[in-house]
Amino acid sequence: MFASRLSERGTWLVVICWFVAVDAVGLQLRGPLLASLEAEFGASPALLGLVAPAGTVGFVATLLVMGSVAGRLDIGRAMRVGVVAVAVCVALLAFVPSFTLYLGVLVLRGVATGVFRALDRPVLSHLYADARGRVFNLYDFAWAVGATLGPVLVVAALAAGSWRLAYGVLAVGFVPVAVALWRLDFPELSGVERPLRLADVRRVLGRTEVTGASVALFVSGGVEGGLFTWLPYYARTVLPSSTASLTLSVLVLGYIPGRLVYSRVAERVGYLPLVLALTAGGTVVLVGVLTLAGTPLLVAVFVLGVLLSGVSPTLTAYAMSAVPSYGGPANAVTTGSVYFGLAVFPPVMGVMLERRGIEAAISLLPVLATLTGVCLVVTFVAVRRRGRVAPI
Repeated sequence: MFASRLSERGTWLVVICWFVAVDAVGLQLRGPLLASLEAEFGASPALLGLVAPAGTVGFVATLLVMGSVAGRLDIGRAMRVGVVAVAVCVALLAFVPSFTLYLGVLVLRGVATGVFRALDRPVLSHLYADARGRVFNLYDFAWAVGATLGPVLVVAALAAGSWRLAYGVLAVGFVPVAVALWRLDFPELSGVERPLRLADVRRVLGRTEVTGASVALFVSGGVEGGLFTWLPYYARTVLPSSTASLTLSVLVLGYIPGRLVYSRVAERVGYLPLVLALTAGGTVVLVGVLTLAGTPLLVAVFVLGVLLSGVSPTLTAYAMSAVPSYGGPANAVTTGSVYFGLAVFPPVMGVMLERRGIEAAISLLPVLATLTGVCLVVTFVAVRRRGRVAPI
């Protein structure tokens, strides 16, 4: 069906991965910039806590809405509008005069990002119908590279004189994507991406692969969200403060080689068996992280990043392969599940920390990792018992 586009598949992959990488840089700017925002705007810690939700709420809402109507959209127009809107919002962040406006622009930027990211995986899913696991791991590999570079950009901007320079550089980073989208021919999805009707919702969510993957992604998203939020805090109890602050960077650094490896082996091993193995290994290593100190802890954190890195992209490929004609809705549900987990579990851990201490809070993570494995096993058994069902 896409025979005439095969020579352009690689270009599409590069363009989309470029957007994802630059967007991840922006995501990882927020934490390192909190001190600068507090100093310039006088924002209280409670207000600073709104930075992450402000960037997430609009993104998830738009992702769900756009994903559900992907089959009815003019893909080219939507993606072009999305990338231009993101670039404009990021540029505005370099000039905002108050913290309130900073939060407001973050919400708008999340909405604009949701427009693009609701459609990019469905496009790749149809262009690479024979290798979704490989391509989605490369997609998230690009995210990991960008996430690693985010704090580096903050350090460079502050050294150059102002945190605002980071957003100026970031806005320029989206320009190549905008230029490429005006030159590329968009794949025709109208014949393969079905419009989602109310009657189809039950059909899509009724697929064991979609439901099982979404629940597992929600729980595993809690593991990642808990680590992203509380790992450096916990590490200060067993490492010097200067070293503890590096643990999150070490974790994300592990995502880079991990996703490169899984992009090569996912199609050979099988999506669900691969994720089961990674989750089992990650659970064991996570227990080790909570019992080690010093250099062994940093090594374990890196290995944990390598193992966790393949769970989300491979599970998303697994779900979308079951319902390839509904790539937009499947992408929205699975990605939304990850971000829901990222949003729900860190505050729960915060409550546990206040009541029982950081050791009790961080001990929730192996429990969540184990629950992820249980979800995957239940999904595997249910699919085996049901027997093979053709994708829809």
